[in-house]
Amino acid sequence: MAWEWHTTLWRWLLAALLPVTLPASAQSFNYWTRNFNEESSLVSGAVVGGGAGPSAIYYNPAVIGEKSNSQFSIHASLFSMNQYNIRNALGNGVDLSSTQFIVEPRFISYMMRPHHRWTVEFAFLNNENYRLDLNTSLDMQVDVLRHLPGEERYYARFRYTDRYRDDWVGAGFSYRINAYWKAGMSMMVPIRSLDYNYLVDLSAMPLSDTILTGEGPVPYYSARYEEMDYIHLNNYRLLWKGGLLYHRGRVGWGLSVTTPSVNVYADGKRVARRQSRSNIMAPDTAVMLPDQDLVDYKEKKDVKVDLRTPWSVALGGTFQLPARRKQMLYLTAEYFASLKPYRVVEAEELRSSLQGREWLTFVSGGRAILNVAAGYNVYLRENLQLMGGFRTDFNARKDLDLSPFEEAKKIKGLTLDIYRFSGGMIFTFKGQDIIMGVQYSIGREAGREQFANLAEPVEYNEEIGMPLQGTPHDNMRILSNNLNFYFGATFNFNSSKQD
Repeated sequence: MAWEWHTTLWRWLLAALLPVTLPASAQSFNYWTRNFNEESSLVSGAVVGGGAGPSAIYYNPAVIGEKSNSQFSIHASLFSMNQYNIRNALGNGVDLSSTQFIVEPRFISYMMRPHHRWTVEFAFLNNENYRLDLNTSLDMQVDVLRHLPGEERYYARFRYTDRYRDDWVGAGFSYRINAYWKAGMSMMVPIRSLDYNYLVDLSAMPLSDTILTGEGPVPYYSARYEEMDYIHLNNYRLLWKGGLLYHRGRVGWGLSVTTPSVNVYADGKRVARRQSRSNIMAPDTAVMLPDQDLVDYKEKKDVKVDLRTPWSVALGGTFQLPARRKQMLYLTAEYFASLKPYRVVEAEELRSSLQGREWLTFVSGGRAILNVAAGYNVYLRENLQLMGGFRTDFNARKDLDLSPFEEAKKIKGLTLDIYRFSGGMIFTFKGQDIIMGVQYSIGREAGREQFANLAEPVEYNEEIGMPLQGTPHDNMRILSNNLNFYFGATFNFNSSKQD
């Protein structure tokens, strides 16, 4: 209880520091979702080789040493719109859509130079804020219950909530080795919050209170099936970043290595799962299957949590182009290692009723992926910069084989590859930097298996072992569009002697 109270107090204090907060949002597995809404974002984060500004603590801590003065930075997203259109999500012709509007803070940092060779930075940043809410109901007349004459009323309710938030708090430093080389390191505390809920509630019932068959009237009943998964947790972890920066003349090179995160503590832990059926007749017989209700719930110390992240290595370069106006080209690539399938959540369950199955176990993992980014910066005037960029954001869970675990134990979600385009400007006024920009992201996926097939229900589907639904097809199509407008300011307090 004490730890949960302190967590609540910590988030309340952050809310007091930042103008607006929204509820925490399950993990998207797009590692380059982050968007810190300052100068690095305008060039799509292609700043491992330099030009990262206050976000250097995240991209490459050696780049912290580029700044020669103390700075306080606050950067906030003014407005974000996330739109998802999912065709054939719950059967052919049964679509889902979601449009969400978000106003949320992203980044606060303070950078100082206590010594001419050392630069230190403290920061709070939001590495990811993912939210997807899908809700729908389906009500139709169809012949589902084979041994009853005519059609029945088929009612289906579907709810999917996937919210994941990843906040980082940490400190880093950069050390100037000589005129060309800098080295840096940062230690970060990721606070990862997950709220996941998946519900399918199905029923088939006669249209009349009086049920007449060839053998005479039968008592009224309805067939039902429910499937529910629920996870809620906060996971506190540790990771380290180390980097090198080489800059000479018009060219800069950077290398940054991120360690896998280490599990430290978790609170707010709750996990539940349920599958129940009633009044379902076995195929090709006139015998009812036994009613079933498999349900369990655990919380707090009975639940183990481990939300892992992989190690990664990033390489980047900056190149000043020969031109009348100062122009910079930024390039970065980052390789993320694979995560072998592992248990994200596990708990002791009612083994007597569940026959030894890991009923309250949810698993995850990730493929190895490589993302690339490119950015461009031109000085239109001495106090006005125009910037733009592009980056890939491939999904690490796409086509992931979860062996040796069962597919049913995965946390369900979208696996979109996303492409992000950004642009904006920096205006310097009386030594202070004002940043304004926009980012557009698009993701597409086709040939994905449907969440469920509610358009072609049968009383009991032997192929998938579930009642009141059809066999899912591989024809779900997903389109996502995301638009971010953001604003930031960096306040320069004093100047130090240049290197």
